[in-house]
Amino acid sequence: MIKPILLLTLLTLFRNYQDVRVLTYSVGKADSTGYESLSFWIKSNQRAYIRYTRGQDAEDVELLWAGRDSLDGRRGFRVRGTAPDSMNWTIVPQEYALIVADRRSRNRKEFHWENERAASPDSTCDICAQNEKQAMGWLRKYFIP
Repeated sequence: MIKPILLLTLLTLFRNYQDVRVLTYSVGKADSTGYESLSFWIKSNQRAYIRYTRGQDAEDVELLWAGRDSLDGRRGFRVRGTAPDSMNWTIVPQEYALIVADRRSRNRKEFHWENERAASPDSTCDICAQNEKQAMGWLRKYFIP
């Protein structure tokens, strides 16, 4: 009896821990056609990827981090879609929100931190940012070098 417990304890202690974090910003009401979200993923203490979702029941698409950028004198970064002639946006923090500007049309939207832990009463998201201050801190550290 002691051997299985010891083995289980050792496997638990020495498991391969992967550091993964995510912060999500959105505009519009979830589960509606006007909903849009940007999820910024961090793995092993490095910028990993950015996912964009639009509309109700839409699949998310990957956006590529395309370097530093600025908007109205504020530091930010640029993202673009993987397909030619797809999205090309500048993202700039403004207090605890994100200004997302389309580089072609000059349209702008303001995205706010989405509390994924409050999505449902039984929701637990251990990898999600706990609050808007933490989310913005991670965004500045990993996506705006």
